[in-house]
Amino acid sequence: MIKANLTWANESNKVGTLDNSECLLILTTPELLASQLFHFSTPAKTYIEQVFDDEGFAGNKGQCALVQGLKAFKTSYIPDTENSGKNKISQQLAEVKRVLFYGVDFALFEASDAPNVSSRASTLSKTNDPSMVNRSSYASDSNSAFYSKSTSDLKQTNAPAFRYLEQQFDALFKKLNSVSVTLEKLSLMALSTSETASSDPVNTIASHSQFLSALLRSYFKHGYHFKGYKTNNRSVSNCQPLNDNNGANNASNNQALDIRGTLSLALDAKHFNNAQKRLVSHTIRYESALNAAMTWAKDLAHMPANLCTPDYLAEQALHLAQTFNTVSCDILNESALKQLGMNGYLAVNAGSQFAATMPILRYTAKGLENSPPVVLIGKGVTFDSGGITLKRSPDMRHMIYDMAGAGCVLGVIQAVATLGLNINIVGIVASADNAIDGKAYRPGDIITMHSGKTVEIMSTDAEGRMLMADAISYAKQFSPSVIIDIATLTGAAISALGHKATALFSNAPALESALVEAGEQANDRCWPFPLWPEYQDAITSQHADMMNTGINSPGAISAGCFLSRFADGTPWAHLDVAGTAFTYTKSLSATGRPIPLLLSYLSSCAIKNNQ
Repeated sequence: MIKANLTWANESNKVGTLDNSECLLILTTPELLASQLFHFSTPAKTYIEQVFDDEGFAGNKGQCALVQGLKAFKTSYIPDTENSGKNKISQQLAEVKRVLFYGVDFALFEASDAPNVSSRASTLSKTNDPSMVNRSSYASDSNSAFYSKSTSDLKQTNAPAFRYLEQQFDALFKKLNSVSVTLEKLSLMALSTSETASSDPVNTIASHSQFLSALLRSYFKHGYHFKGYKTNNRSVSNCQPLNDNNGANNASNNQALDIRGTLSLALDAKHFNNAQKRLVSHTIRYESALNAAMTWAKDLAHMPANLCTPDYLAEQALHLAQTFNTVSCDILNESALKQLGMNGYLAVNAGSQFAATMPILRYTAKGLENSPPVVLIGKGVTFDSGGITLKRSPDMRHMIYDMAGAGCVLGVIQAVATLGLNINIVGIVASADNAIDGKAYRPGDIITMHSGKTVEIMSTDAEGRMLMADAISYAKQFSPSVIIDIATLTGAAISALGHKATALFSNAPALESALVEAGEQANDRCWPFPLWPEYQDAITSQHADMMNTGINSPGAISAGCFLSRFADGTPWAHLDVAGTAFTYTKSLSATGRPIPLLLSYLSSCAIKNNQ
C-alpha cells in the first residue's frame, strides 16, 4: 500500500523531506508562479523559465510542466549573494532532481462563505477526541461553501467543492503517469516566505480539511496496486488488516506490511496554531485509515475464489479482532447456522465444496457498552456461478467480486477501530459460495427463512437476497439503532445508475437522508429508489409468502422490496453496490466503495454521540 507523511517543517528540516523524494510537486497558479520561482537560484530559475517557454506553461488549471536535471546545478546552484541566511530553502532545493509544476484552481478558497480554519479549529476543540472530526461535522457551517458556484466549472457541473477538487487532483495524478513520474516518493512542500505564506497552495490546502482530503484521497486511489500471484513477487500478504498503536494489540503480523509509495507533505509550522495542526494531523490520519481500509477491501475482492473462501474471510475477521482491543469476533459455522434456522443462508451454499460461515464482529466504544449499535451486513458470496440458474460464462470470472460487500464491512470496522470512533458497531460477514452439485437448491423450492417466512425460489442466481434476508432477520437480536446492508446484488442497479452511484433503498427517511448526505460529503454518492407498496406486488407468490425475484418488475427495486420484508420495523437501508464496488467486465477493478460513504456516516453518528 502507499502512505502519507507529514512534516511540520522549518527552514532547517525541509531538506529531509526532499532527500527522500524522487520528485517535488509544486501546485501553482498564474499569480503565484513568480513568487514560487523566487526560491530557486538564478541559473535554475533561468532554466525553469526556458522550459516554461518551450512548453507554453503559464500555471493555468490543468497545465503541467516537468523540469528534470536540476541537481546538475548543485555546485553553482546558490551564489554567495543569495546565501546570506535569507533563503535557506534554496539550499535544500539544490537536492531536487525533478520538479513538476501543476496548475490548479483555488478560486473556492476566495469565496466569502468558505469555511475558515479558525471555525474548524473551534469545532475541533469542542470534541473529546480529534478522531471524531471529519468533513461531515461541518455540514451546518460549510454547506453553502460545498455548493459554491464561484467558478465557471462549478456552474457547469453543479459539483460540491470536495468533488471539484478531487477531480482536479485525479487529473494531476493521471498526468504524472503520462510524464513517467511514479508515486513512489513524491514530496509536496510549501515554498512560502513570511510574506506569501497565506497564499501558498500547500499551506492553503492543509488549512482546509476537505481540500487536503481531496489531495490525499486522489493520491491513495491512483497509487493502489494489487501485487497478484506471480512467482517473482515477494511472499507478502496484501490481505492483512493494518495494525495501529491506538487501541491495538501488539500483534506481530504487520511486519510484512508492503509500503509501495510515500507522499511527503512539508508544511511551514510557523503559519499554523496548535488547533490547526491538530486538524491537519487528523485529516491525514482519517484519510490514511480510510486508505488502509479500502486497500484491504480491494485486495480481498481481487483474490481468486479458490483462495478467498468463506473460511478465509472468517480468518480475516478473527485477525481483525486480534489486532484491536476494541473489536471482538464470533464465528457461526454451518452447524450453528442450521440450529438457528438460517435455511435461506444455507441453501445458497448447499452445492459448494466450501463450508458457509458467518463471522460477527463487534466494535464497542468505551462508555457506550449499553448503547444500541449500528449493524453493518456485507454480502460475502466468494463466487457466484448463479447456481442451477447458471450465469453466462464469458464474464463469470468477475463473480469473485460478489464478496465486495463483506470486504467493505471488514474495512469499515478496521477504519473505525483505527480512528477510535465513539460508536458501537456490529459487523456481519454473510459468507457463502453459490455453486452447483446434486445438493444445490433449485428453482421452485420453498424455503422457510430464519424469520419463519417462506420463500418460493424463482432463480438461484438471486442468491444474495436470500443470504442477506436471513442475516437481517438475525441482526434484529442486537436491538440496533439501524441496519445497513451492503451487497453487489443486481445487474439492474448497473443498468439504472451505471458505475457512478450506489443504489439506495430504505424504510427510514431520516436514515436515507443521512446516507445521501454522507455520500455527498465523501464524494461516494448514492441515489435513493422507492419502495412503494405497488412494487411489492411483483414478488407475490401463490405458494409461499413471497418469491425471491419479481415478475415484470424493476430488478433492483424488487430486491429491495424483498429485503424490506425482513427488516420489518427496524430502521434499515440497503446499498446495492453492483455498479460501484467494481467495474463489470474489467479485471482488477475493485474500488473499495462504499467505505468512504459509510465512514463519513459513522463519523457523523460518533460526533452526535460525543456531544
